[in-house]
Amino acid sequence: MQRCAIFLSGPIGAGKTTLGRALAARIGGAFIDGDDHADPDLPWYGSILRTSRSVVRTGLSLLAERPYLVVAYPLGCSSWIFYRRHFGDAGITPVFISLRASYEGIVDAGRGRVFDAEELARIRVMLAEGYGERGLSDLIVDTDRHSFERTLDDLVAGLRRYLPI
Repeated sequence: MQRCAIFLSGPIGAGKTTLGRALAARIGGAFIDGDDHADPDLPWYGSILRTSRSVVRTGLSLLAERPYLVVAYPLGCSSWIFYRRHFGDAGITPVFISLRASYEGIVDAGRGRVFDAEELARIRVMLAEGYGERGLSDLIVDTDRHSFERTLDDLVAGLRRYLPI
């Protein structure tokens, strides 16, 4: 049986957690929100290694019971390398997906999320840094162009190139 760790990356508000939970439910996978593994006493850039190690430990445990794991966490190059190596060394296929959305699409009130000033500033930075369209991604999915269900369908269809789902 092929086991796979699917990483959803993107800026704050692009839909990593919401789509990740729905994707895991649809394909019979487990779900990890990387933010749940972060150290709240450290800034995001200070807890990346600790978070990544925790995600790998938890992910390997969950993958012992299910064929798929969906991880929602914004990835940079070093974390991409870390996950690719650690899951790959365990015989698990990693698939990396960037969730892309415009600033206007992310902050649209119709999406149901309200951001504080710090989050709004961080969204702009993450978009400028290309979090929604990483070159290291196997797949890029736009999350602000269609309905949630159609976006989820597009995500599953894109994954069929990599997985027997």
